Amino acid sequence: MLDQLYIDGRWQPAAGSAADVDRAVAAAKRAFCSWRRTTGAERAAFLRAIAGRVRERREALMRLSSLNNGKPLAEAAVDMDDVAAAFDYYADLAQGLDHRQGAPVELPDRSFRASVRFEPAGVAALIVPWNFPLVTTAWKVAPALAAGCTVVLKPSEITPLVELGAIADEVGLPPGVLNIVVGTGPEVGAPLVAHKDVAKISFTGSNAVGEQVMIAAAREATSISLELGGKSPILVFADSDLDHAVECIVAGIFYNCGQMCSATSRLLVEASTAEPLLERLVAAAEALPIGDPFDERTRMGPRSSRSPRSAQAGGACPARSGSRPPDRGGCCAWRASTR
Repeated sequence: MLDQLYIDGRWQPAAGSAADVDRAVAAAKRAFCSWRRTTGAERAAFLRAIAGRVRERREALMRLSSLNNGKPLAEAAVDMDDVAAAFDYYADLAQGLDHRQGAPVELPDRSFRASVRFEPAGVAALIVPWNFPLVTTAWKVAPALAAGCTVVLKPSEITPLVELGAIADEVGLPPGVLNIVVGTGPEVGAPLVAHKDVAKISFTGSNAVGEQVMIAAAREATSISLELGGKSPILVFADSDLDHAVECIVAGIFYNCGQMCSATSRLLVEASTAEPLLERLVAAAEALPIGDPFDERTRMGPRSSRSPRSAQAGGACPARSGSRPPDRGGCCAWRASTR
């Protein structure tokens, strides 16, 4: 894992400050002048090269992701395939832009002419969370580069994966097109979203922080995209296949240790089927292999950080008395399931 910042094509000591944000945005602004003039096909070539390097490093990136985030290797493998696929997907879209530029628009008055022109926004500030660090990075960086934007990426300080900078170096991405600044929200995130030279903000994280990002963006009328937390339900009715329902519930709430905005963290059950469903669900939870993410048998690894365990703090009642796996110097998952 690299422990430096990547600014203007160079690795620099990781201070994680507003001054680093200023230097990164300035580098991205300079690079935008030439990057915006590249063709879609030229940008697509860089994106495909990045996808290729991710596939070449797949095993190493899997292990790094598991070490950094705690997810089992099998889940990390899915993540790396997703990362490579995202860069390939947006490479195709970038190449397609060349054929769409200047397309005529039919108007009712033929004395006027109109056509479509796609223009990149400018410097994009991209803030990604800790639960799927490389996946959400790819989902934000790939479309931004494909469109002709330059990027300042802020990974989570909990999972400061900056390896994309090394890959950018290897494929010859021009300096300043991709910049990576690691740090906390107050020290890096806040000055980044408030920066006057940022033209586009994309943030994935909590609702509370998303509100603050929106307020900062409003001051400069900066374009913004937010992907915030969710509280997704699974509905189980009396005529449901309960075994299949349990499979869906377990996959929806225990994947990635339940740390995802799309986790099915609410279970709404028709009263007549509640008890038999609960019995099956408890059995499935107790059988879930919890432990070392590098063990191929593990289905759920440790949490990414020692955040408060909110289920019981919120007043939930345990369906079974649970035990905590032994703490091996990291964070652990609880085995108890809740009503």
